[in-house]
Amino acid sequence: MKKLLKGALVAGAAAVLFASCGSTDNVEKVDFEAAYQSGDYDTCIEVVENRDSGSILNGLDASMLHYMKKDYASSGRRFTETQAEMQSVTKDMTAAKTMEAALISENSVTYSGATYERLLAYSMKAVDGFKMNDSSIAVGVMNDYTGNYKDEITALIQQQKELEKSSEGVMNDPKVSAASDALTKAGLPLDLGTFTSKAPAASTAPVYEVSPFLAYLGTLAYASKGDANHANEFALTLKSTNTNVDVSEDLAVPAGKGRLDVVALAGKIGTRQEAAVRIPFETVSDIIGAPVYFKVVYPEFVPCQKNITVKSVVLSNGDKGNVKLIEDFDVAVKNDVESKAPGAFKRSLFRNVTKSSAVIASGVASAQAASNALAKKAAVKTFELAYAPIMETEKADIRQASYFPHTASAAGFTVEPGTYTVTVEYSNGAKDVIENVAVVAGKPTVVISEMLK
Repeated sequence: MKKLLKGALVAGAAAVLFASCGSTDNVEKVDFEAAYQSGDYDTCIEVVENRDSGSILNGLDASMLHYMKKDYASSGRRFTETQAEMQSVTKDMTAAKTMEAALISENSVTYSGATYERLLAYSMKAVDGFKMNDSSIAVGVMNDYTGNYKDEITALIQQQKELEKSSEGVMNDPKVSAASDALTKAGLPLDLGTFTSKAPAASTAPVYEVSPFLAYLGTLAYASKGDANHANEFALTLKSTNTNVDVSEDLAVPAGKGRLDVVALAGKIGTRQEAAVRIPFETVSDIIGAPVYFKVVYPEFVPCQKNITVKSVVLSNGDKGNVKLIEDFDVAVKNDVESKAPGAFKRSLFRNVTKSSAVIASGVASAQAASNALAKKAAVKTFELAYAPIMETEKADIRQASYFPHTASAAGFTVEPGTYTVTVEYSNGAKDVIENVAVVAGKPTVVISEMLK
């Protein structure tokens, strides 16, 4: 293991990758991407666990890296720890507290995990159980989900609605009025209507609160244990979110037959990046003699950059599966980003106006009072030194977990009881061969394949 600088690694945009790290005494460069691509997950986990991204983001990414390392027990434990932290943060969080922090800086708000990340944490814990050939673990995950998550998600969605409602009216805050009045008195009227009109459109997508993938896994987990009532409940949820997936023979396996369900996880989930709208303040620019603008920022969605799909699923008896897409998780990320972008824009505009108005008014007054070109140049320089940091520190919140899969697909087979080899071929040419899969009569057997990079 390479030496790493503990506690001194800062997450990059979207907490995705790191260029280097080092020990305290001997700075040793570590190419994170090279370690990731080569499968050196111990190095990756150590880097992620010691970066300055907050314990929840670190935990979600470390959990997935443990999964990629094939250490499913550690992956499940780390997910459980992170879920407890997310629940704790949610209990202590209110829309008012979040708004107060966000009006200082978007990234000063404690990261608590998006709805889709919380659902994926449950799903991946169930996957960990199936990977360990223990469907009891998956059933336990589903029991925990039905017992705790619904209240948790209801509270989280309500807080987000309250935050967006507060953000909608943030430009009516007395601090904005005071800042605008100060600029107007200085002969620099601020047309806030023009600025707010540039906000991204509100999302029309429904609130994401149910995962087809989680519903699918729940159906299989309970069916594998003969719990028809719970299996049917999850199957109904699945049908309400994805009508293309047929689990009827998992719920009622034909007499004398077994059921083999092959789940394939592919690609790496899409991310978000900063969108910046530079709104010129032309009156000030004319006086100063240099461009002056407000930099208003908000998150925007970036789709999965390496689209890997499932090409085929074939059993050793020659059966070829009909592969169905269970869930594209980029849909959830896009939904999350677009639902938060309008409020983020308005909060950013609030910070621009309230933080910069005094600096702008002072800079203009100094430039206008300058008795000669040299004095004006000095006044402009002073203004730029004060104004630039305000714009530079205006950053969008683009935090999210980075290593969840892009898609989950599945193929189901009704077969004779026995032992099978499963071959999953992906669009990048890679094949995942899973041997010695034992299928018994009367219930589903679940195997998991993945090609995440």
